[in-house]
Amino acid sequence: MFRAILLMAAGCGLAATASAQVPTAPIHSDLSTARYDRTDTLRAVMHLFIQRSRATRSILQMGMSTVATAAVEKAALSASEMKRRDKSFYKARQQETNSDLLVGGLATTYGLFRLSRFGPQQYQRVTEAYEQGAPLPPYLTRKLKTKYFRFQPL
Repeated sequence: MFRAILLMAAGCGLAATASAQVPTAPIHSDLSTARYDRTDTLRAVMHLFIQRSRATRSILQMGMSTVATAAVEKAALSASEMKRRDKSFYKARQQETNSDLLVGGLATTYGLFRLSRFGPQQYQRVTEAYEQGAPLPPYLTRKLKTKYFRFQPL
């Protein structure tokens, strides 16, 4: 038993000296402790804008296609004689197209809002202001994460 304790103590001593000899670099877990220069920040902003503009285009396409489809369907329903033949089916279809118009309109509005924040004109304004020494807008500093600083934008 004494021998096992002696071996464990020797093992702990070796582990302690091994960890004392190997210097470790601090790992930055958030942006407040990490130090990035202006080019890194500009690259991260570019990466953020690329990702957000892709999502914005998808939202806009979905919203506009939903609105267009619902408008065509609503016009076709009003031109048809479905109202006289089957009133319950006609009312159900009208309610569906009205809800599609509402959802599509909301998605399009949200897409336009995001486009105002992450569109190409806003990217140009933000990068020009940042290159002249102005700070990034608060909505961008909240959205920047360390993953945007690690990778080159595609």
